[in-house]
Amino acid sequence: MMTGKLPMCPRCETDKTEELTKSPDPGVWVIYRCPTCFFAWRSTEPDFITDPKKYDPNFKFKPEDMATFQSRANGAGPH
Repeated sequence: MMTGKLPMCPRCETDKTEELTKSPDPGVWVIYRCPTCFFAWRSTEPDFITDPKKYDPNFKFKPEDMATFQSRANGAGPH
């Protein structure tokens, strides 16, 4: 489990992650969330989920791509 510095988001690789909650038993797990891409993960997930270098590239994207996703979700087509 991470201690101190918050982990980088495995999906969009931003360093602006947040601690969402902790286990009721201290030190068991932490849930982190990324406010950039809305991904959330538990500290006890396997490294292919928590490590940005091992995260499946088919599910990764850059933070700047969020504007494209948001405009499409609002009914706008590709620009």
